[in-house]
Amino acid sequence: MNLGDLRVKVRHFLKKNGKMVLIIFLIWLAIFLLNYILKHSPKEYKPTTTYQKHTAVINTESSVPKEVSSTIENILEEYIGYCNEGNYQRAFNMLSEDCQKYSFDNDVTIFMNHVLVKMPAPRRYSIQDYSNITIGDKIVYIYEVKFTEDFLATGLTGSEYLYTTDKITFYYDDKGLEMNVGDYIFHQEPKRISENEYLKMDITDRYVNYSVETYKVKLTNKSNYTIIISDGAEVDEVILKLPNEYRTRSEVEKIVLKPGESQEFNMTFKKFVDDGDNPNALTLSLVRVMEKYSGVDDVEDEVIQSEIDNAISKFSMSVNL
Repeated sequence: MNLGDLRVKVRHFLKKNGKMVLIIFLIWLAIFLLNYILKHSPKEYKPTTTYQKHTAVINTESSVPKEVSSTIENILEEYIGYCNEGNYQRAFNMLSEDCQKYSFDNDVTIFMNHVLVKMPAPRRYSIQDYSNITIGDKIVYIYEVKFTEDFLATGLTGSEYLYTTDKITFYYDDKGLEMNVGDYIFHQEPKRISENEYLKMDITDRYVNYSVETYKVKLTNKSNYTIIISDGAEVDEVILKLPNEYRTRSEVEKIVLKPGESQEFNMTFKKFVDDGDNPNALTLSLVRVMEKYSGVDDVEDEVIQSEIDNAISKFSMSVNL
């Protein structure tokens, strides 16, 4: 077949099937253009989220049972609703008796001041299970509640995105599901005593918040001499012993007992309740029984050291927890 015959046959084929060829070509062109556009157009990435409000942040393998989490949501909605309305007494009545007593001294005004720091105006909120721990025979669910402005009502013009948070905890007892706010976790009365011929140390109360523990300690000087517990002359004079470390006391006040004197002191230590370290002992690491004591303010270091060197007795005292 020569070139001329081929041209005739092609022309004859197109004349007979031209419309079909055109349709097939247009379909191919449309598919080609669509593939080109999809291949070269910018891809829209949708951010993924792992937000699960009833799964603990500290340990993602721990979560709040559904029957408990739904009750918690209802309680928080009611509580924050009262706070937004300014009905502080009703909100206060929702707290556990321990939280009312040990965190707010049974005073709704103190509680109101706490709320106004967290929520100075009506607020929206979101919740996140932060940590779940076992204390004695109770499981304590610790939530972090974030309070934000209602931007749907106020708008964003001229505003900054500010928020406050509060640790709110839940646990079951014989009264049902109890709630604590303001980082408060629990209170104990250890009733632990240690003493020798000079000093008696009595731990009467333990207050546990999420990030600190406070111990109320009664100290009694049984001697006729001045006893120095803490005055800044030495470091780490009062410590909380943990299994593998210790924490120093947060307060900087001096503890000096006159002969026969008895005083109560609060001793606070930084410690997270969910760090897994249970305190072993509260220790006065350098007690000094002094026949002569000039203090440490405006006193030369040589004089201070001389009096310490000539102390009647130096010892440490611990109370096991």
